[in-house]
Amino acid sequence: MALVPLAVCTLIGLLFSGQLYLMQPDGGWTRALVLSMPQWVVWGLLFPLIARSDRRLGAALGPRQRVLLHLPLAIGWTIVALGVRFAIRPILHGSFPPSLLRFMAERFPWDVLIYAAIAAVSVVGDYAARARRGEREASDLALRAARLEAGLAEARLHALTGQLQPHFLFNALNAISAFTEHDPRKARRLMSQLGDLLRASLDHAARAEVTLAQELAFLDSYLGIERARFEDRLTVTVQADDAALGALMPAFLLQPLVENAIKHGIVRRAARGRVEVSARIDGDALSLRVLDDGVGLPEGWRMDREAGVGLRNAAERLERLHPGAHVFHVADAAGGGVVVDVRIPFRAAPVADLTEARPDSRELSAAAMATGASS
Repeated sequence: MALVPLAVCTLIGLLFSGQLYLMQPDGGWTRALVLSMPQWVVWGLLFPLIARSDRRLGAALGPRQRVLLHLPLAIGWTIVALGVRFAIRPILHGSFPPSLLRFMAERFPWDVLIYAAIAAVSVVGDYAARARRGEREASDLALRAARLEAGLAEARLHALTGQLQPHFLFNALNAISAFTEHDPRKARRLMSQLGDLLRASLDHAARAEVTLAQELAFLDSYLGIERARFEDRLTVTVQADDAALGALMPAFLLQPLVENAIKHGIVRRAARGRVEVSARIDGDALSLRVLDDGVGLPEGWRMDREAGVGLRNAAERLERLHPGAHVFHVADAAGGGVVVDVRIPFRAAPVADLTEARPDSRELSAAAMATGASS
């Protein structure tokens, strides 16, 4: 099993090497491999040790304490990975860098994000393995209780994994890697934005519901990463009524819907695309809409058979929070593309939860359009 993470990391390294070669073909394949592969091979070799330390130290802890445990572990393992790469530099490049501290400082933020991805996979895999053992050994009643406990634990861990979606995390890391060589300042800014996004996900983890203003702030952090990936290929606009900003809604609802619109609606077309997000109060309900002008739904598409993880996750959480009292509708848009309409009962957040500044709809729209292209 130790070869599996090494193989996966090697494949990722080859993908990054290919990207670097396409960006700088004059350097040749050898240079691209030497610059990209060591980082991923080292992390692939460390993966089993990281997973073992996580299981030994965190098995008896709750989900929140287990996540906090990885803060010091992230520093230690990242230093180890960088130390190994520093030690093998003479073999690959013929000499040591001028300064070990500078070598580590320049690469530490990027490598600690890779550790975060590895730790998340390890933690989720451990919880999944526990659930499988419980299914084999427990009686029917004990099995139902074990599944419920595992579901509660994984719900919090999904703040860093399922809700962000692993493919988004790797896309973000890929975007940062692409700018590391030719635009380090932009790469550092993207790392800061990704850090904000991960911190926001931890803040959301303990709550099933947040205000619309908080959800839009989280969405803006996500769009900051996507903005760099797609540049001027796509525009996202956000319009929200001032009265709707204090409404309670499921956490992490809009980001997967916007990501789904970009991935399945816009990326598949060659022309520039547009995604519109709107929120308003409609009677006694909060109405949300995500509209894209992409390729639309495949012929014969059905929610129960062909919806992806993001749409199914959103529908299931809405059903649990508002059983029989919500609308979740996915359909082809009138002018082409797909529209997702969500309608949930309006509930205002307690006054104590509204202490943060609440931007009006004009500010939200201006933020989304700040560069002329968001995604």
